[in-house]
Parts: sequence; C-alpha cells; structure tokens
Amino acid sequence: MREIRWKQAMRAPVAVAVGLAAFLAAGACAAAQSPHDIWLISTRSAPWSNPVGGEDRIVYWHLDADKNWEQTDLDAFLATDDPAVPTCIYIHGNRTTHGGAVREGWSVSQKLKREAPDRPLRFVTWSWPANQIRGIRQDVQVKAYRSDVQAYYLAYLLGRMNPEVRVGMIGYSFGARTITGALHLLAGGRFAGRTLPEGTAPVERTPARAVLVAAAMSAHWLSPGGANGLALSLADRVLVTRNRYDPVLQYYPRMYGRGGPHALGYTGPARSSQLGEQREKVEILPVERYVGSNHALQGYLRSSLVRSRLAWYAFLEPPPAEADATKGDATKADAREADTPNRDDS
Repeated sequence: MREIRWKQAMRAPVAVAVGLAAFLAAGACAAAQSPHDIWLISTRSAPWSNPVGGEDRIVYWHLDADKNWEQTDLDAFLATDDPAVPTCIYIHGNRTTHGGAVREGWSVSQKLKREAPDRPLRFVTWSWPANQIRGIRQDVQVKAYRSDVQAYYLAYLLGRMNPEVRVGMIGYSFGARTITGALHLLAGGRFAGRTLPEGTAPVERTPARAVLVAAAMSAHWLSPGGANGLALSLADRVLVTRNRYDPVLQYYPRMYGRGGPHALGYTGPARSSQLGEQREKVEILPVERYVGSNHALQGYLRSSLVRSRLAWYAFLEPPPAEADATKGDATKADAREADTPNRDDS
C-alpha cells in the first residue's frame, strides 16, 4: 500500500503539469476575450478517506490576465467573491485523471460561454482523485466513498464563501452525489458519518442551483430522512437528467450487492411525492430520446435540452422559453412516473 501511495504521489506533479498545460493550450486564445474568471481546485493531494483537518492540503490554481496559471490559496479565491458575479463549480465523475478533469471543465465552461456570451462568471473545475483502479466493483465502490468525502471538502469551501454569492453547480456521475452531499452538510446534516464543524456555514445563504447529470447516487437520497435529505432546503432549483438507457447507471444497484437501490440518474427521485414543498424545486429532464445508451459526459451535453438549461442554472440567463411553458406539468408527470416501478429496471 505504501509503495502504491508513493508512486501516486510521484506521478501527481506530472499530472498537474500536463493537465494545466492542456487547459491552457485549449483556451489560451479564448481566455483573453472571455469575461470568465477561471479557477482550478484540486483535492488530489488532500486525504482521501478522512477529510477532517485536511482542508489545508487543497490546492488552488488561478488563470491570470496574462493567461498563466498561478498556484494560490483559499484566501485568494475568497477575495474574488462577488455577489454580482455568479460562481459555477463543475465536478467530474469516475475514472478521470487530473488532465481529463481539466479538459472536461474547460469544455463545460466553453458551453456556458456560448449559451451566455459576454456574461461574467467565476468558473471552477473541481478535480478529485478518480483515477481508475483495478477491479470494476472495487473501483466504483472506492470512488463512491471518495466522492462522499469530496462532499465535505466542497461544503467546507461553500461555507467559507460570501453567502450572498450565487452558486450554480454541475455534477456528472459521482460528482452529483458530491454536490447534494455538500448541501446536506451545509444544512446541518450528517453525511458519511461526518458533520461540519460548528460555525463553518452561515445560517442564511443565497439558495444554490445544481445540475445533476447522469447522477450516480441512490434515487431515494433526496427524500426526507435520506442520506442527502436536507440538500433541497438550501437549493433554489435542481435539474436531474433521467436516462433509463444509460448502460452504466443500469448496473448501479450491483455496487451495493443484490437488490441495491437504483441510481437517481436512471429513475429520477424515488418517493418524490414525499418531498412536499421541496418537490417543486426539482426539474426532471428525460433524455432517453436524445442521449440513448450513453453514459459519457459529452453524450449528455450534446443534448440541446441539457445545454439550453446550463446557463440558467449557472445564474447567467433566464430559463428557456419552452421550459417555462412546460416545466411544471412535465416535472410532475415525470415525478409520478419515477414513483412507478419499471419492468425494465430489473
């Protein structure tokens, strides 16, 4: 185990250098004209299992005006808090290297830029230790655990930010459970056996928005009493993509053994009728017709239904006109369908 950790530590600087170079090369020309303030936050050097006390090992990078990456710190990041400028945080999924995380983040930021050109935004790519490990089941179980640890780090960051800053988050696959776990912790809940230290999070904050793409988290977690049952109390709106053809989410129950729960991104919220007033905060977006048998991030982002909503959930633009006209009825219908067992789910 020590040898493996040592080798991972030795590779980390190389991965950082390659990832930052890829990010910069991909967007150097565009960055000069972009109103986006670009950040990269990496927890790959922070403790993977017990995050309490490991916050100081989170690494912060900022793309400066000369298009150079500068390693900085939490205080420098917090100094750029601006209630007039929304913050969007992208969190990747499993089997993603640091360089891959950086490339995905840049891709998402460019999609936001195209959807809402000339609108200022602080964009953050959140890079966490998700490199593939040997053994399919072991890989997903370990990464599920790590992504739950990430919820603590993310909640810590959000709790330190100016509570008036509007925050929109985009989580893909395991990244989705990091977002809802962080909101649950901020609301005073316990997640994965942990709570935030007293006084970490302000009592009142601007409600967050979130896009949960192909969410690899249990479908009942947002329900009252669920693992992330308090998350919606701190949310303004949450978009959940639903794809019953997703070939990866189809096997999500096997992570827990025989008879495990279905994934949120596969069925939508379970027992949605129990959400009460919080139910109106959840928009369920069926994407089977547009994404099909696909779990890749780009497969989802190619869908105009998903892309058209990104800017609004990032506090950049009003919601699409067609979503305004149909969102309420469609959400309720999809929620009722999610409550009904599907013969194809077994």
